[in-house]
Amino acid sequence: MRYLGLFLLPLTALAAEMKFNLVLEDNFEGSALNEKTWNIETGKRKDAMNTEKSVDVKNGLLTITTWSAPDGTTYCGFVTTRKKFAATQGKTEARCRFAVQPGTQVAFWAQSETYGEGGPSAAAINGVEIDILETTGVMKGTYQYALHWGGYDNPAEHKTSNQHFTTAAGKSWHVYGVEWDDSGYRFSFDGKIVATDKKCPGSKAPEYLLLTSESTIKSWNGERPKNGYGLKEKSKNTFEVDWVKAWERVPAAK
Repeated sequence: MRYLGLFLLPLTALAAEMKFNLVLEDNFEGSALNEKTWNIETGKRKDAMNTEKSVDVKNGLLTITTWSAPDGTTYCGFVTTRKKFAATQGKTEARCRFAVQPGTQVAFWAQSETYGEGGPSAAAINGVEIDILETTGVMKGTYQYALHWGGYDNPAEHKTSNQHFTTAAGKSWHVYGVEWDDSGYRFSFDGKIVATDKKCPGSKAPEYLLLTSESTIKSWNGERPKNGYGLKEKSKNTFEVDWVKAWERVPAAK
């Protein structure tokens, strides 16, 4: 199933030999998410609870705050376009900044509804997890891209590829992006390609977008502070997004 974006603009040349249609643009205006595009997913995930209370739209920004209640429960925000919007073989970007504490992971990523079906040999058809911006509290403001394909449950079939960028960019606004096609993935930072990945199969599946925080007590994210992150109003554990855009590739003329 293919989902159409809310915005369809004239053809735009983003590369010398490639053209794209802009199919999604959200500048997070107003005081709430556009429900035609976004979901706030709720419920337990890892060692935390996803809740609408962690998600705010104000002053032209989407802010996801990871925080802890007095009873010890940690709350995260999980915003997705699942079943509402997906892009197929194109490009997506988001302008973000972040301040992440140990025990927390935030990410701008894409995923397919059929991810993992058929194992790694079917990844091109059934989709790939594309982590465009992924960071944790132990990365100290740096970030990585990561690609996952072939499923999660069977270690023998789970394939991954990633690169860590050591520039501490988190406290400032930057644009993180990826462009993908049959040949692979080109990751960008402020409009400049900083990594190319041809190891992972180029996803042909519709990929929906995610803007999320997750928290574990102790894992590769680091160790959560014993007293948590404090109430939402005092938490410094934030992921801010100024805008998100997505394009789909225009088929070459025959």
